[in-house]
Amino acid sequence: MDSKTRERGERQRAPAHVLIVDDAPGVKDVLGIRLERDGYVVAFADTAAEATEALELHEFDLILLDVRLPDGNGLELLKQMRQRRSLLDTPIIMISGLDQTEDVVAALRDGANDYITKPFDLAVVVARIRTQIALKRLKEAHDHFLRVTSHDLKKPLLVMLDVARQLRAEYPPGTTVSDDLHVALAFLIDSGEFMQVIISDLLDLGALRDQKLRLTKRPTDFGAVVRLAVARNVPYAKSKAGDLRMDFARDLPNIQADDGRVMQVLENLIGNAIKYSPPGGTTTVRTTRDGDWIVCEVSDAGPGIPEKEKELLFKEYSRLSNTPTGGEKSTGLGLSICHELVLLHGGDIGARNNPDRGATFWFRLPIS
Repeated sequence: MDSKTRERGERQRAPAHVLIVDDAPGVKDVLGIRLERDGYVVAFADTAAEATEALELHEFDLILLDVRLPDGNGLELLKQMRQRRSLLDTPIIMISGLDQTEDVVAALRDGANDYITKPFDLAVVVARIRTQIALKRLKEAHDHFLRVTSHDLKKPLLVMLDVARQLRAEYPPGTTVSDDLHVALAFLIDSGEFMQVIISDLLDLGALRDQKLRLTKRPTDFGAVVRLAVARNVPYAKSKAGDLRMDFARDLPNIQADDGRVMQVLENLIGNAIKYSPPGGTTTVRTTRDGDWIVCEVSDAGPGIPEKEKELLFKEYSRLSNTPTGGEKSTGLGLSICHELVLLHGGDIGARNNPDRGATFWFRLPIS
């Protein structure tokens, strides 16, 4: 058994850590004692401030959160938590004496995994906690499997691609070998290169999820990075008879950034714009300064973002109903990785539909 597999097994067997955010003594005493008896490690917070402090110091497998807290609204705290923790990364179960439908809907809409009303059946609450933690650990096992598999596939895939490229170089079109071989080699290389993209995305996503991806920030000429990203994508735009335009603000200051990761975000957004624009469409890349921020916008000539699908844009493995106009492939991970990389830089990212046609994806990074 290798060290990574052993580490995952130990993590799966470790007791789950639960944070109860509720100032009611009955909830803490009754529920806390029961959970500790069942093998959970339980921490308590009476207020939103105490909960925020606890979350900064520790990672929890599940949070039980009261809607009404002495120093604030539990739903507001829920929203803050969801900005950093996804539904499956950290399950949150709301506890409330309110059982109105609109209250339940609001909590679930804002990111709660479940909603329990007081007075509650202790056995039911424990069962729901157990279910949420089981789902969380199942996802952790799934993510671990993808990361390990992706890492192990890198070397044999590279060997396969090297052999295919050597054969293509030795037998270029026009040589005596059959056309079928040329077609097969082209298909093999194209598929192999797409697999490399998938593997790279999965490894990046895993590092982001485990908070192991570290930025190497240095003074960065943002305009130069954008110009290089545009230049790299000009051949792609031309292959679809498209036009790739630049509209750059002058004298943009340097920023502290990981230029390689910023390039990754730019290439993804520009590539997507070309991918979903019709043949002959125009993609425009703009940079501006907005106070203490540098803003980059990438506008395409595609069909725009379906209103009902906007919330899916930056989620993992999400694919919208729009399809690439040239038969290109997509992993469904690019935008979610862009989202995380921009947040790591202390920035924001979003998208909007253009008034006439197409969509604009934007992100901004702090200057200081």
